[in-house]
Amino acid sequence: MQKLAVAPLFLATLVLAGCGASNSSGNSSATPAAASAAPPASTPAPAATVVTGTVTLADPATTIAPDARLELALVDVTQQPGVTVNKQDFTPPRFPQDFRIPFAASAINAKDLYVLQATMQNNGRTYDTKLQQPVLTQGQPAKVSLTLVAQPTPAEKMLAAFNDAKRQTGGMAVKHGTSSKIGESHSWQVFSDVHGVEFIIEQTNTASSGFTKTEYAYRDGLPWVVIQEQMPAPNAPVTSTAKVGWGNDGVVVLNQQISGGKTTAVSAATAKSLHADAEAQYKRFNKQH
Repeated sequence: MQKLAVAPLFLATLVLAGCGASNSSGNSSATPAAASAAPPASTPAPAATVVTGTVTLADPATTIAPDARLELALVDVTQQPGVTVNKQDFTPPRFPQDFRIPFAASAINAKDLYVLQATMQNNGRTYDTKLQQPVLTQGQPAKVSLTLVAQPTPAEKMLAAFNDAKRQTGGMAVKHGTSSKIGESHSWQVFSDVHGVEFIIEQTNTASSGFTKTEYAYRDGLPWVVIQEQMPAPNAPVTSTAKVGWGNDGVVVLNQQISGGKTTAVSAATAKSLHADAEAQYKRFNKQH
């Protein structure tokens, strides 16, 4: 009797277990389907914490002075003025120069634009890149190669501006004149515009010291550039050339003495004398303008 009483109870238990298994199976089959519909989340790439690369020179034959200084700076240019995140210096650099500029990942704002600036001072000349190199954000790399290009010196810029101004004299009013005395003769050309005298060319021929040609250029009525050539006689090869130029503050910017194929500096006394001559010539001829 006990076995018969147990049997119905056992069967009922099996039925309930079967129903439970059926429901469990339905839930488990729905779960994989839902999981396959949504792709698993990918692990984000680690943020860069260093900018690396190499700096080279456009002219590999450039002589690097012992005190030459190369400066590399990682700069946030979205901020105004630009904010330097970090920098690295080399004195002197050894080209090709490898660099490594570390920084904290928290220092970088993904919405800002960052550039790597490179500048070198060498033998009085500035070297830099033609364009700034973007890095890190907005799809830009963390490893770059930079090429430094020599920039004109202030003296070279002044000399180029002088030559441009000289070409403009063709559109100016010009006056000629001559004078002479025993053993010496002078001739001059004075170029003027609405502002007054801008350019003077003076030629002096002496029996004792040969032929001298001097070009005086002015800005705002002040001596700007003087170029003086010495030669044994008119149309003979130039033996010596002095080039001196002054900024608006009167400080010498261009200072060259070329003689015998060598370039040195004009002496302070000669530079002062040429400046005084330029002033005297301006006072002399501007009154006639």
